[in-house]
Amino acid sequence: MTLKDYYQLNPQRYNDQFWWKTNDIEFWKNLFKYKNHTILELAAGTGRIGLPLIKEGFNYQGIDISQSYCNYANKQFKKYLNKEIIYNEDIRKFNLNKKFDYIFIGFNSWLHLLSYKDAKDCLRSIKKHMRATSKLYIDIFVPSPLFLYRPKDVAVPVLEFFDSQKKEIIFVDEIIDYNKKEEIIDINWLYKNKNKYFSEFNFKMKIYYPDKMINLLTENNFIINNIWGDYAKRKFNEDSNLQIYDCQLNI
Repeated sequence: MTLKDYYQLNPQRYNDQFWWKTNDIEFWKNLFKYKNHTILELAAGTGRIGLPLIKEGFNYQGIDISQSYCNYANKQFKKYLNKEIIYNEDIRKFNLNKKFDYIFIGFNSWLHLLSYKDAKDCLRSIKKHMRATSKLYIDIFVPSPLFLYRPKDVAVPVLEFFDSQKKEIIFVDEIIDYNKKEEIIDINWLYKNKNKYFSEFNFKMKIYYPDKMINLLTENNFIINNIWGDYAKRKFNEDSNLQIYDCQLNI
């Protein structure tokens, strides 16, 4: 499976179903202190994070592997900008010929890097776009045994949303299968309306435990300044639901 396989889900439905994900917006706004500093978002998607930053006047750009998602995001930004700022690039091998003050990848998008080679390739590309004072932020969840070892073939309700194209409420059930050896979750989302399934979306995510992330970053010449456990920037501990890495180059 390639990264592009995640985009069998059209951008409007993606935007519709993640209507609830707003709890990280203020975190990113507060993290980027100076609006003249340059910001690059990896896996920018439909512009869910980018649009609020642009509205606040931040000097933001993004990349995404899906051309349709880039088009969708840039269309959202037209009201505020006269140029396209989301570029169709693969986060494992991108080159914008520019260095940024901040680079970040939010809301578990890092987990779509399904191998350590992919992760290392991504970090190699990131480093080309950083200077000594640049910051890298990675936001991913902490793997929970209750999630990973859920019984196979058991569909669990995970969300509901209003589909703006179908003009109806859609319910999503989730089935997961965790490959412990590969540390990869196979996730199947089943879409239904009026108790009838009509579509599904299958994707994979790599599990990155904190010790693996720390090793991965340090072995690739990054200094970890902080590991936060939530969007309030509380220090990461065994009860944290998130692992948010604040890094810079080890130069």
